[in-house]
Amino acid sequence: MKALVLGEPGEISLIEVPEPVPADGEVLIAVDAAGVCGTDRHIVAGDLGVPPGTVPGHEIAGTILETTHGVEGWNPGDRVAAFGQVTCGTCAACTSGRSNRCRRPQILGMARQGGFAERIALPTTSLVALPDEVPDGIGAIASDAIATPFHALTTVGRLQPGETVVVIGAGGLGVHAVQLARLCGAARVVAVDPSEAARDAATAAGADETFDPGSTDEPARDLRRLARGATLVLECVGSSETVELGLASLAPGGRLVVVGVGHTQPRLPPLGMFIGAELSVHGSFGSTPSEIATVLRLISSGRLDVSRSVSREVALADAAAIFSEPFGPARTVVVPEEHTA
Repeated sequence: MKALVLGEPGEISLIEVPEPVPADGEVLIAVDAAGVCGTDRHIVAGDLGVPPGTVPGHEIAGTILETTHGVEGWNPGDRVAAFGQVTCGTCAACTSGRSNRCRRPQILGMARQGGFAERIALPTTSLVALPDEVPDGIGAIASDAIATPFHALTTVGRLQPGETVVVIGAGGLGVHAVQLARLCGAARVVAVDPSEAARDAATAAGADETFDPGSTDEPARDLRRLARGATLVLECVGSSETVELGLASLAPGGRLVVVGVGHTQPRLPPLGMFIGAELSVHGSFGSTPSEIATVLRLISSGRLDVSRSVSREVALADAAAIFSEPFGPARTVVVPEEHTA
């Protein structure tokens, strides 16, 4: 089969590779769509140490082609979205319903071959049923670009109706966080991003206010004034500066949820201020299969409109060029040849 395969840092190419052979308890899936995430760009650039020979891609929707011994409840022809990792199923996180925290995960496109290919083999524990009303491209990105901020806002951030929410970073995660915050009852949503295009996308998604942190010499002060008492801040960038900006914009009792992944070490405010204001900082990673299923139900019912979230579809044969292009807030989706016009 054809797949996009990593070479040396900065290199990815379409080559012929052996078709995956599903083990017992796994299914073979024809990939119908695979979203291009910011993480995929870091993988291709060599920033995350993923070895050459790996097929990236963790946002996947497809159709089951065949099943194996031990598979129950799934049949050829079923449409599925993929949970972005293969989990061990036995650690404390997995057995308590928090499989996003699995201690021994195989993340698709990193530790296990991913979805920028014609086919992929996955265990049934990594499958979520894809409703008929949800297109392939939306089903693919729902597993990460939409379910990740849903998990961060609801499970980790415990968003309550009437709260003011600040979303820092209005890219693929952040623009969906704006929509989801409104859907979950936020009274006011402020989106923060230096990119005018990203701020415009956040406004279209329902942000009440947008803020350019580069427009002022004191972004923390000015964001705090604009936010007027933010009790929940979602940080979707992963830098020290944006984490510290999020902390500085919190009202007393507020929660900062860090979704962005980075390698820097942000500073806490002085402990007297941090403790006296009862601020809290939480990390949030991915989502669970049940949360992906919830997001897909919201989309299929019409409650969550993400019809503008996929900016374009690119054929697998042309997809290598994507990784040298600028990255915008809407997702590009890789599709097989027969799905392109």
